[in-house]
Amino acid sequence: MWILNQLLLVISIGFVYVEAVDLIQDYLSPRASQAIINGTGWRTLNQTVLSKPYDPKAHPRGIINLGLAENWLIQDKLKEYLQHNFTIDPLSHLTYGQGAAASPTLRKALAGFFTTHFKPNQPISEYDFIVASGVTSLIDSLTWCICSDNEAIIIPRPLYNGFPTDMRLRSNGTLLPASFMRDNETVSLEDAFNPTSLNRSLEKTLEESNRHSGKAVRGVVIANPHNPLGRCYSKEALMTLASFCGRHRIHFISDEIYANSVFPDENLFTSVLSLNLSGIIDPNLVHVMYGMSKDFGASGLRLGALHSRNQNLIQAAAGVNLFSWPSYLAQDMWARLLQNETKTNELLSQNRNLLNQTYSNVTSWLDRRNITYFRGGNAGLFVWARVLNVSESIGPQKYNDMVTCFLETCRCHGVNIGDGRNFLAEGGFGWFRITFSYPFKMLECGLKRLGQVLDKMKDGECVRNETCAGVNITLCE
Repeated sequence: MWILNQLLLVISIGFVYVEAVDLIQDYLSPRASQAIINGTGWRTLNQTVLSKPYDPKAHPRGIINLGLAENWLIQDKLKEYLQHNFTIDPLSHLTYGQGAAASPTLRKALAGFFTTHFKPNQPISEYDFIVASGVTSLIDSLTWCICSDNEAIIIPRPLYNGFPTDMRLRSNGTLLPASFMRDNETVSLEDAFNPTSLNRSLEKTLEESNRHSGKAVRGVVIANPHNPLGRCYSKEALMTLASFCGRHRIHFISDEIYANSVFPDENLFTSVLSLNLSGIIDPNLVHVMYGMSKDFGASGLRLGALHSRNQNLIQAAAGVNLFSWPSYLAQDMWARLLQNETKTNELLSQNRNLLNQTYSNVTSWLDRRNITYFRGGNAGLFVWARVLNVSESIGPQKYNDMVTCFLETCRCHGVNIGDGRNFLAEGGFGWFRITFSYPFKMLECGLKRLGQVLDKMKDGECVRNETCAGVNITLCE
């Protein structure tokens, strides 16, 4: 177990090790060097996966990306609605509009949407929002606003693999992963949702930071519903998180981008905004993020919304937002949809039904192959599965080599899944995140391709091929 902890510590610092970049001859600053290092993940993903996308007609041998949390299930329905119900207004969409704070039309529509779907305990005002180019941009802005250089934000494990990059790439914040491990006890993924375990983990992480690193802790961030575990936090767990932040007077940030990707019953989700936090935490310390990427299948529109009752934070974030200001054209596309409550509810209902079906499809496939996975998922676009059943006794170096070989082989066979090391998982080697929010035939084909790779594994070993030449990629019907 000590070896696993050391491996996760190394991953938490660097994720993918990259040699220091010598930029002397390029006359760039040290922070430019750091940006090159911290931006490695997306560059690698582009080179190995995103540049070779699957398309049933144009690129049938392309990579079916079960590693990226994209929702393809209602894209055609959204496209059809926008094509027939949205027009370009030159005054609103081809000018600077009203600046970087956000389209007034969208802010008003968001206030109505949050009131209906987040069941807020206090009234929602359109002036409590800013809109940026995705939740990624908002995490960067929030980190910049609440942290000085190298000050820290706590995140319980396992965590969304984008948080570390989003928090440190430009804003230079520090990630503190909160561990659920205790001496002589086996960690359970269920601990991530247990109020007692959550409180113990957060207090221990804060105490160790104060004692060893001296870094000031400025907040806690969670993904609710959870990424990568795909489950909603209970009201009791959220109250525990809010209480911890309130006691220590630090920010409580809830990324609720999957708020309506909940199945089979939308009422399983509890927003932080719905809680009565009077006397528990200063409302100026509570912030909620949402976006169009997941529930509406529109990650390419790059739209994220931050809700906060802290008007100084809103103004500061709006200032930073000058550098991540989405077009009014994209903003008002979302607004037009949200203004049509009937169509919005129809799309969200269809999305939940389809997610429920595809979740059943992927878990049935995992059951047939006797692959362990985190059960009881009720939200999100993915399932957390122990695809490689290997022992920690093989050591971190051999495991890293195995995962690299395995993922390379997957890509040769036209499929990709999420590398579990980047989510800082606890509880053994072999965990991966598998996205299932794809049309049925495409998902089935991707799982067949993944199954072919697993069938080639010999005694748990990965047989590395020098090239992908000669691989017979399974074609979708």
